[in-house]
Amino acid sequence: MKKETDYEKHIVADITIVGGGLSGVCAAIAAARKGCTVSLVHSRSVLGGNSSSEIRVWTRGATGGGNLFAEEMGILGELKLTNQYRNPEGNPILWDDILLDAVLTEKNISLFLNSFVFQVESKEGHVASVHALEINSERAFCFTSDFFIDATGDGFIAASAGMPFVVGKESKETYNEGKAPEKFDPTTQGCTILMNILKRDHPVPFVAPSFAYSLSKIEQLLNNGGRIISEKSNGCDFWWVEFGGQLDTIQDIATISLELKRLSYGIYNYIKNSGKYEAENLDLIWMGNLPGKRESRRFVTDYVLTGNDILAGTKFEDVAFYGGWYMDFHPSEGIYSKSDFCTQIPVPLYGIPLRVLYASSFDNLMLCGRIIGASHTAFSSTRIMDTCALSGQSAGTAASVLVSRKLKTCNLRNSSVYGEVQAILDANDLLLPGYTSKPIGNIAECIPSSVVSSCQGKEKNKLELADDFFLAIPVTLAKESSIFVEASESAKLSVEISFSMLPSRNCQPGRITIGQLSLNSGRNKVSLKPFSDGEGYLLLVIRRTLGVSVVTCDQELPGVLCGYTQLATYQFPLLEIASFETYGALNLSNGYTRPYGGANIWLSDQEEKPSVKLILTSMQTVSAVEFFFDCSLSQEMVSSRVMDVDAHHNIHLRNGVSPSLVRDFEIFAVIGECNVLLGQVHDNFQRHIKVSFDPVITQCVFVRFLRTFGAKNTGVYEIRVH
Repeated sequence: MKKETDYEKHIVADITIVGGGLSGVCAAIAAARKGCTVSLVHSRSVLGGNSSSEIRVWTRGATGGGNLFAEEMGILGELKLTNQYRNPEGNPILWDDILLDAVLTEKNISLFLNSFVFQVESKEGHVASVHALEINSERAFCFTSDFFIDATGDGFIAASAGMPFVVGKESKETYNEGKAPEKFDPTTQGCTILMNILKRDHPVPFVAPSFAYSLSKIEQLLNNGGRIISEKSNGCDFWWVEFGGQLDTIQDIATISLELKRLSYGIYNYIKNSGKYEAENLDLIWMGNLPGKRESRRFVTDYVLTGNDILAGTKFEDVAFYGGWYMDFHPSEGIYSKSDFCTQIPVPLYGIPLRVLYASSFDNLMLCGRIIGASHTAFSSTRIMDTCALSGQSAGTAASVLVSRKLKTCNLRNSSVYGEVQAILDANDLLLPGYTSKPIGNIAECIPSSVVSSCQGKEKNKLELADDFFLAIPVTLAKESSIFVEASESAKLSVEISFSMLPSRNCQPGRITIGQLSLNSGRNKVSLKPFSDGEGYLLLVIRRTLGVSVVTCDQELPGVLCGYTQLATYQFPLLEIASFETYGALNLSNGYTRPYGGANIWLSDQEEKPSVKLILTSMQTVSAVEFFFDCSLSQEMVSSRVMDVDAHHNIHLRNGVSPSLVRDFEIFAVIGECNVLLGQVHDNFQRHIKVSFDPVITQCVFVRFLRTFGAKNTGVYEIRVH
């Protein structure tokens, strides 16, 4: 006869990651790619956490917060670009399987779905093992590893191991934060369930379940104001149906879930049957059962990020990822609050240190996701899923370095250790604000077939300054450029001028100076050079001025955007440019793989098959060439979507792959007088791609770009020869 313990299987891996949301998935992939064996343990049947088809919250991040050229890349970027290619309609079920496919592709990952971790064995800051029960199979597992990563969202592993944590809002005096409450407040942000509604071509009756709240109760809640509801409401439009912030979002989750069901069915019934909406043909096709949780525990780590760090743009030597979503505060009363459902404060792109992912007194445990070391004020920004995913890549990378070097978390404070982590993250397309990239240095010269030589776009329209207007442009290009402004009468305008490494349309960090713009009646050519006495990116802001318009262009120029400060629908100014040196071939080997402090991109002229010849410093054995392409980093890539998105989200959604992305290309080695084909890539949809081939000895590599997804010019940020 079998004993009870015979059903527990012992699993050994270098790293065990508990939690299969986006942070856990990215942590697992990062660690596996560095050669570590990984056990990824997840309590649900699908990966993705709040972004999964079980909950269906779309992924957003720094770009959604108004930061330009700031879309999160790295492992998350790979997943999002795959989603754009395979799932352009944003079906959340297909997103589940894109995540599953990515995890199963990594041979070093062993995936355990439907496995709920219920016990942690630890002593004096060292986690020895975790025990899980696989739901429905009656099988149990004991996971033993050198390192553990808590990606559970609630911090079950860290809390069970004794790591200190906070639930609620710290007082103003705790971290001297101006946005914090005067006294400690134990409440949190609440939870939400969403629903999907389809409009049929015929009437669909609906009878609400008896547990749904009445029409009168729902109307009373809607009359509190600020509730965004119509017959077109769908999916994430219902984010404001929030409850649970005044309860324990862990212990009371069953109560919270039932209350959200009462509310959500009541709201749908109100749309359908109150008679106030054209809803006869609406059909409720999905209702969430698992609440999407915003907040529970936050842990006290070696460094706790504060709201002051975010607003001041604190520079961290051990920067490991970044954020840029709003400081986004929700009232703990949720739908029962009579105040605004959220208060969003724009913030600049900010770096986050590695130290928020660990506490040195816990030698083999790291954190990622919403539980990282952050005050509630900082958490209001860092909790967004894109930022959580980046934290996962950083945690997985750091853990892999510690495993390979047989070190403990406390060693991550050593510059040689966190420096190795940063170098890996940087090489794998994760932007580290303030970190200086280190080029390989084996390319002596880049010789392109062409460099863009003229503004080939045509005049598109005139953007009237009916609202506050911004223009973002690299300083190096601004010094050579003029824009065109039309005025109905002579005018003198004040222009707000600021500089940054990456601009934001709705937030101007640092010093702002005021310049003057004198306009005559009619069309004016305005030189940007007088405004360009700075470094990095120039941001010009002109406040609302009726009768004045900026002339726009029908063709994108990388690194240049204009529009209204409060809208995410961007345009491109019509420019007259004296020199296009900003887009020269030197960018291909300067170490920067995306806009940061400049455009950092080589842009070809409009030719059929542009090419680049890479002259190496000496004869070398070459076995791979790595590329970082343009994929329009100022336009959000969300995990899922509905067809009609309400304007209040302020999001400009993509329809498929970015036209600027390189689709087909060829790589040759120049040997004597011959071009020897090394590799061909067709239907590429990734921005970061490494093409490997049999080693060859050469001093010259030649790349021919055959096709983009629609752009007339080819843009490449970086090429690295290995």
